[in-house]
Amino acid sequence: MIKTDIYFKTLSSTSDYLKDNYQDFSSFTFVQAGYQTSGRGQFDRSWHSNENENLLFSFLIKDIDINQLDDIKKTVLFSIIELLENYHIHATYKPPNDIYVNGRKICGILIENLTELNRCLYVVVGIGLNVNQTAFEGFQATSIKQETGFKVEVSHLYTTLTQHLYERIRK
Repeated sequence: MIKTDIYFKTLSSTSDYLKDNYQDFSSFTFVQAGYQTSGRGQFDRSWHSNENENLLFSFLIKDIDINQLDDIKKTVLFSIIELLENYHIHATYKPPNDIYVNGRKICGILIENLTELNRCLYVVVGIGLNVNQTAFEGFQATSIKQETGFKVEVSHLYTTLTQHLYERIRK
């Protein structure tokens, strides 16, 4: 299976886009948006992000055994934590699907699936990683830029993280 990348300047939600169109795409289709008008996290909580300042993407995996879901979640979590370690940021996992730095949220992960018996017809993993945004309204959050003092190229992070996820999960 090959990795496919799709980019939208603006999209309501990368996860909703993949869920609504999963039959048209193969596994390891990655959809990134510069801005999401209706981004969301667990329990349909809103996910607000400044335009082009953060890493917002989802990816699709099709037709897997339901028992693989936990391994996928662990792979995603560890991949993001390792990525942050490259910037000397010590992050920790906070259940059910968040990554925190010093008590402040830096990343949210949303995993949704459609099951039939013991199979997942699809799994959509959505990731919102705060990269260059420095002001957050309404909740305690941080970003790579706040933690390091340096602006980071979002496209470079996307390429690095998605290639890493593709290689690890494909195995």
